[in-house]
Order: sequence, then C-alpha cells, then structure tokens
Amino acid sequence: ALEAMNSVDPAEYDLRKLHEAVQHDVDVLSEIWHRVKDIGPESDAKLTRLEELLSKELRGRKVLVFSYYRDTARYIYKQLTKEDRGAPRRKLRDVTLRRMDSDSSPKVRVRVIQEFSPKSNKKPELVGTDKEIDILISTDVLSEGQNLQDCGHLVNYDLHWNPTRMVQRAGRIDRIGTEFDTLWIYNMFPEKGLEKLLGLVESLSRKIEAIDSAGFLDASILGETVHPQNFNTLRRIRDEDGNVIEEEEQFTELASSEFMLQQLRNLLGEGGREMLEWLPDGIHSGLVKEGAKGVFFYFQAEPRGHGKIHFWKYWDLNGERFMDNRYLIANLIACERETTRVVDQEIFRSIFELQDLAMEDILKSFQDKQALEIAPKAVDPLQQTLATLLQSYMNHPAVERKSAIETIRFLNQPMLQVQVKELRKIYRDFQNETDIIKLVSDLEELRSRTVSPDLEQRNTEHTSKIRLNRSDLKLICFDILTS
Repeated sequence: ALEAMNSVDPAEYDLRKLHEAVQHDVDVLSEIWHRVKDIGPESDAKLTRLEELLSKELRGRKVLVFSYYRDTARYIYKQLTKEDRGAPRRKLRDVTLRRMDSDSSPKVRVRVIQEFSPKSNKKPELVGTDKEIDILISTDVLSEGQNLQDCGHLVNYDLHWNPTRMVQRAGRIDRIGTEFDTLWIYNMFPEKGLEKLLGLVESLSRKIEAIDSAGFLDASILGETVHPQNFNTLRRIRDEDGNVIEEEEQFTELASSEFMLQQLRNLLGEGGREMLEWLPDGIHSGLVKEGAKGVFFYFQAEPRGHGKIHFWKYWDLNGERFMDNRYLIANLIACERETTRVVDQEIFRSIFELQDLAMEDILKSFQDKQALEIAPKAVDPLQQTLATLLQSYMNHPAVERKSAIETIRFLNQPMLQVQVKELRKIYRDFQNETDIIKLVSDLEELRSRTVSPDLEQRNTEHTSKIRLNRSDLKLICFDILTS
C-alpha cells in the first residue's frame, strides 16, 4: 500500500528534469503506439508462416501446436478459424481445430485429449469421425502427463525460456506406443532483427548447453547434438551405494548460482572484502574432509585484449584425475571460520609437481573448449525448413525416396557456417524457380561433398580465439584436502 512506502522530500530532487524525462518516455511510447496500432493479423508474418506450414507441408497430418501464452494460443486459433481476415482470404479447409489453455475445465481437457489422440487414449471409436481433432493448439497446460502418440508433428510457435519445458512438450508425442519411425519438431525462431535485440535463442542455447554439459540433456531441443554422460550414478544406485542420494542432494543445492552468490554476499557483508584484498597471491591452506584427498588450485589469467578468466581445478589423489565442476569443488572446500587448518605435509612436498599438472590441464581444457565453441552446436532454422520442404515432396516422381531420407538426415545435423551459406543460396534458387528437381540435386550434391580442411579453416577464420599461454596463468591460492 502507498501508506507503507517511505516518504521522500521533493526538495531533494530536480522535479523539472523528472517531469521532462517522464514526458519524453510518454512521447516515445505514444510514437511506438501510433506506429503499431494499425498493424493487423494480415501483416503477421509469423502467423502466415504457421498457416503455410499447416496447410501445405503438414497438410493431412495430425499436428500439436504449443504456445507459452494463453492469449497467443487464442489468437492463433481465432485467426486460423476465421472466414476472412481482412486482406487475402485465408482459411484452413477440411481440418478440425481445437484449442486448450488454463481456462479449460478438467472435463473438457480429457475430452479434447481423447478426440485428438483417440488410439493412445483407448477411444478407437473416435478415429475417422467428425469429432477427431486434426490440429490442437495448446499452452503448456498440456505439456505434462498426457499420451498424444497419435500425433507425429509438433510445432513450438514460441520458444519456452525453460529448456525442460521444451523437452516436456516433445515428450507428449515422443512416448512408448508411437507408430511413427520419425517424430518432427518444428521451432518457430524469432526473425534476426528481433533476436539481435532480445537474444532469445542465444539465452535458451546457453541454458541448453549448461544442461548438456552436466549430462542431463537426453534429447535435442533446438537441433543441438546431445552428449549424454555415462550411467555410473545409475549403476551405483543399483549396487545400493547409500552415498548417491546425499551427493545428488548436495549437487542440486549447489547447482544454483544463487547459492554461491549468496555465500559470497554473506562473506563480503561480514567484512570479508578487506580480508580478501589483504591476502597475497599464492597463499595456501588445508583442511580435513572425510573421504577426500587432493588439492584445489585457483588460477587467474588476463590474456591480451580480454578480461579476467578464472580457473578452478581440483586434483583428486584418490582417483588421480582433475575435476573442474565448481559446484562440486565448492562443496569439497567449504568450511567454517572455526575449522582447524590442517596441511598434509606429504601432499605439500609434491605441490609444485601438482601445480604444473594443473596448469597443463588448464591449457589443454581451454584449447578444447575453444575448439568446441568454433564447432557448430545447433541446427540452423533454414536446415529445418529445407528438411520439411523435402519431406513434403517425398511422393514426387522426381524424388528418389532413399536418397531423400539420407539428405533429410544430413540436414538435421549441425553444419559449418559455409555450408549454411550454401543452403541459403540453394533455398533462394528454389524460391525463385520452384524447381524441385534442381533443389534435390543441389542438396544431394552438397551432401555428397566431404568437408575439406580448407573449408573448416575458412569457417574458423571468422571466429575470435583467445590465446592463452602458460605465462598468463597466475596462482591465486591452493587448498590441500586430506581425510
């Protein structure tokens, strides 16, 4: 309530400038409103593309369309079912559309789900009837716990900010019992100008990469390559290793960046800043940690032309390997102010040897990371467009089915920038000439070519690499752990 807010003294502020600033904001917003107020659905390029996808490439297919926002889902449904939208006449003919959102009652949801996917919901009597739904437009209210295996095509009209939700969406059709050999997921990406301003895909890609690096990504979301880790944890659970649950709980707690930030805030708030600034570089300590034996190293580097880079490395003497997961390391080295300082002299005598190993590992890991950053991680939206286009011509007499399937697989793999550039030219030619024979030939020719070393070199010429040398590494501190 306003009464609960702190009062301010107007005399402390330049009210004239405040008024001018507010009026400036009003003028800018008014100008924006005047520019967009007359824009109608007939000018909605994204909606037009969705209608083209549903009426052409996916015509005759059962399709599930997801949107994060209820208003957007209702807007899509309204525009796709209208007789006329003002300017050219558009309508999906001979299809049954329905929508579902948070306002749908549980009874309605059950009915719609059964009518959209009658086989998987044991309602075979609905198959082929007027009640069977061809296209279902829904919010994420439908993204958990439903069987929709009758559907083989899913469209993400917008990209959810949470990668887990994207996986859950795909999980509605990617389930045991599906009769489809291949399930198709279509992502509608923001156009380049909007993406440059908002960074939506970039932000989502960073989250996906973080999940993948932790080993928890079990399915592609935006076309990236999945790197599943081994099943060591599952094997330990099978062997009834009682420490697994405790370790996973610790990891879950520490895996939040907010947890580490809060600990840092607490330390700085208790006068820790002055103490940290006073500590000399290369300082060391030690503590007793049950089950642990190793050394934690913290290095900093400031390569020319770049800011500070921080490196955490923990040498596990039990397993004779390096670990650089900061969340797990933080759990290992965590202690209280009253914790007794214990330095294992046997480990300390070999500290310079271990330090050299840590520096070598940092340099190698950094080079590997640079190489991974250069390599393509995701499928370009154009690749998905061409794969869908080629699929729609599978029954064309000029298309050899087996070769087309191989080309579609090729299009669904991450590509080098120069290859995507060639795809853009191929697609432009097809748009101008609508020659399916030439399109198939051009795509097969591109697929048949092996990526040569000079092609990779041309792709990496535009990638900025940070050069890190051994002399750039500065040891800030190290911590010896012993049982």
